[in-house]
Amino acid sequence: MIRYTGASVSGRINAPVESIWELVSDVERHPQIAGSGEVQAVTIRDNQPLHVGSVFESQQLMRGIHYVTANRVVIWDPPYRFAWRVGLPNAPGIAQAWIFALQPEANGTRVTNGVALIYVLPTFFPFSLLRKRIAQGYANSIIPTLDNLARLVNAPPPEDVRVVTEPPTELTALFPPLIIPGTTMVAAAIAGVAGVLALRRRLRKS
Repeated sequence: MIRYTGASVSGRINAPVESIWELVSDVERHPQIAGSGEVQAVTIRDNQPLHVGSVFESQQLMRGIHYVTANRVVIWDPPYRFAWRVGLPNAPGIAQAWIFALQPEANGTRVTNGVALIYVLPTFFPFSLLRKRIAQGYANSIIPTLDNLARLVNAPPPEDVRVVTEPPTELTALFPPLIIPGTTMVAAAIAGVAGVLALRRRLRKS
């Protein structure tokens, strides 16, 4: 089976939904929130309140490399869900998608932050190991995001933190059906295996 790659982390923060929504929906505050530390500054292109279709640009810094992304809002459901797709300044919203989802829970809010990548990989070994490694890397960068949110609303660290090494279905539903990229990946995997077997046969003959 072929699937998109991604991850999500959720935790319960002792604060009302409205308080956390005020933070996550204010993209200009994302540099304070993002656990990766890569988001440096954010500006909204048209200076209008966010809605589906809005584009905001993010100044990023990763491993000493500065670049700019243009992100298009794809889900806007106050005060519960906010999702956007990353892209380039001249092509917003063409790559991975991110989401914040909020749900009232036990006198607080369950906050979920997730990502879906546009990469597809088979779910069988050894590709399954690569899928999980990629997903865990993203999850590790999301966990500090929840810590930052709790700190910014003057709440204790998140409780009952859950890590899922699969992309949120709300995000993968925005991507093209997998039959086309999946077929390509299977064909590539078969070609790769065939190439390895052919090389082994040649080495045995020589």
